[in-house]
Amino acid sequence: MNPLDSHLDPPLGTKAIEQIVTCTLDELAPQGLFSFNAPRQTLMGEGAILKIGALLTHLGVTRVLVVADRVVYEKGLTQSMQRSLERAGISSIIFPGIEREPDEAVVARAIELLISERADFVLGFGGGSALDAAKAIALAGSTGATLHTMAAPGFSGSRSIGLGAVPTTAGTGSEVTDISVIMRADRQHKYVIKHLDLMPNLSIVDPALMLNLPPRVTAAIGIDALTHAIEAYAARSSHPLAKALAICAIQSIAEALPIVVGNGRDMAARLTMATAAYKAGLAFSNSGLGLVHAISHQIGARYQIAHGIANGILLPYVMRFNALVCQREYAAIAHMLGVTHSGMTQREQCMASIAAVSQLLADIGLPGNLAASGISPAEFSSIAAEALADVCIKDNPRDVTEADIVQLLEEACST
Repeated sequence: MNPLDSHLDPPLGTKAIEQIVTCTLDELAPQGLFSFNAPRQTLMGEGAILKIGALLTHLGVTRVLVVADRVVYEKGLTQSMQRSLERAGISSIIFPGIEREPDEAVVARAIELLISERADFVLGFGGGSALDAAKAIALAGSTGATLHTMAAPGFSGSRSIGLGAVPTTAGTGSEVTDISVIMRADRQHKYVIKHLDLMPNLSIVDPALMLNLPPRVTAAIGIDALTHAIEAYAARSSHPLAKALAICAIQSIAEALPIVVGNGRDMAARLTMATAAYKAGLAFSNSGLGLVHAISHQIGARYQIAHGIANGILLPYVMRFNALVCQREYAAIAHMLGVTHSGMTQREQCMASIAAVSQLLADIGLPGNLAASGISPAEFSSIAAEALADVCIKDNPRDVTEADIVQLLEEACST
């Protein structure tokens, strides 16, 4: 035996080779897998907020930080929640500092309050901004991480502080998602944080809290929900559970949104919209979104365009772009929107769904283009570059280039 060969490993036996082959085949075998995540508990219906004390008692909560919209707090919408907590012997601290889209300074102040008050539960109460803020506060307060760190790929911190959500609007779906969007300090860009621990432990959806929303706010938020549902249905990562929720949400929104815009006191329609927004939120949280959100995150931050309005304007333009690969999906959506008839081809049904979305925007009084937004053509390329880096772009069904986005912006910004 050559002494130089004495350091070599002995040859593998037949059994060892079989184990390696079997292990490799087992790793390659699973295909088409998908996961589905949702809040541990949801209570929905008129007067549901009155049960919050009992629900948090069951969870062992003793002290709650309530992160609330300022307007919601000033209108007294938190009072029924506070009474329920008092009856349950749970102390609460109200942080009513959420106005429009919160930035990292607001979140930092709330985290300081969370720590100083030693709250063991964070409850978001209000629109999507309040819920997103509460989610970021609970995760950052648990981990000590910055928003920048939490938004970076690979963040692995875990939340130890309880988290709940009470939406007072029907649209964002933040009460059921694992996403939080927070404005950066420059108010020109946004942190888009996706993490499983941003999913609330508890969601309470009470349509009675939504009755006094102004028509335009109702319209903008409702279109946000429709955008969630349509993008989720067509997303690359969509799967049967997400598609089922999304397509049901589309049908409900098409029926209920015009009603709640025209008659905001219609409790049944408000509940339908709240349920649809919940379904759409679950759908996109589990399947992803697409190009509409990738662009709206950029123009909303730069030009102070409300998120729902930006989404609504962009939706028909992006649908036309994605129609190249989404004829079947958009044809199915056309059925849910009630705009098909016998004899239509799949392409005709696809285009009918896009026209129906544009008509719905007009019916509820929202703009159909970005002409009045003040977006400068000189910034189209930088907006496009940032959209391509947005977390939502990866699930858009059609491949996208910077030139594609620039062309889309040119179309959307023309009169």
